[in-house]
Amino acid sequence: MEVSVETLQKGDSLLNQLAGESALADPICSRSEWVFSFHKIIASHRQLHLRATTDSVLTLAGYEHPTIGHLLEPVEAHWFFSRPLLGPGAVELLEGLLAEPLLKELNPCLAISGLDLEGPLLRHLLRLMVPRYEVGGLEPILFRSASLSGGPDGFLSRRSRKFRGNLRRAVQKGKDAFIDFERCIPKDSTEAEAAFDRMVAIERTSWKGLDNCGMTEEPYLTFYRSVYLQMCGNKAARAIFATREGCDIGFVMGGIDGTSYRGQQFSYGAEWEGLSVGNLLQWQMIQWLCEDKIQRYDLGSVLDYKVHWAEIENQSHTLVWRPNR
Repeated sequence: MEVSVETLQKGDSLLNQLAGESALADPICSRSEWVFSFHKIIASHRQLHLRATTDSVLTLAGYEHPTIGHLLEPVEAHWFFSRPLLGPGAVELLEGLLAEPLLKELNPCLAISGLDLEGPLLRHLLRLMVPRYEVGGLEPILFRSASLSGGPDGFLSRRSRKFRGNLRRAVQKGKDAFIDFERCIPKDSTEAEAAFDRMVAIERTSWKGLDNCGMTEEPYLTFYRSVYLQMCGNKAARAIFATREGCDIGFVMGGIDGTSYRGQQFSYGAEWEGLSVGNLLQWQMIQWLCEDKIQRYDLGSVLDYKVHWAEIENQSHTLVWRPNR
């Protein structure tokens, strides 16, 4: 059954429920706030194909690719963090979509992201696709996350002695420098806009902002604003500001879904680098999440610094299917 963007954007939509319940490498980035913000802000030239039953959802977008012809791809098709097929009947929804007259005539290539090579979804896809399609793959994405089992003490028990010592010294240094932390859950859209504007102002003073390579650059400024405002509207956003003498010096922002948190952005003014503001913000967020019984702290795709904060590594695969024309 065809379904609208408006239906899937609701906080308790089937799409958002399945993203939270599924064993995904990156559940937050399969939610509506992420995928539909990408489509609206970055890739609105494509035609959305949204289908749903009572227990499954398909979210794909199609357009004419300049070299391979018509392509069906995930709605978010830049980072390929999301999974466009959710629920036990998702492959059947894909089979039905491909049998629709227009797509049957176009005979498109397909890209499906968020796949686990050992999971049942890929097995079902192979049974559907192998007779008629050749398959290739993009480079797998590695994600890092940390268990929050056992609360803050449990988290620290899974870190190295050097990490714990460095964090303890950073916390004391932050106290000595009179750094304060403000938890932020906006009550309405006006407060959400104001909170995001504070983040942007901080980002402009960071090394990323000074080098013109952070979220202050378009289209990512408008994209992340949309993601954050929609997460606030769906009661999924979490943000913390670091302040000193009443002035903002850093922030961390992300979203929660069920028992998982996914960091989206964090930044701090370049002049405060010696105070480990980024580490202090992450530690503050971890403590808050533990109070809310969140069990997973997801840092997203692998970067060197994340290895010290997160002991769990997951892979997500994107396969590309080309029809045997």
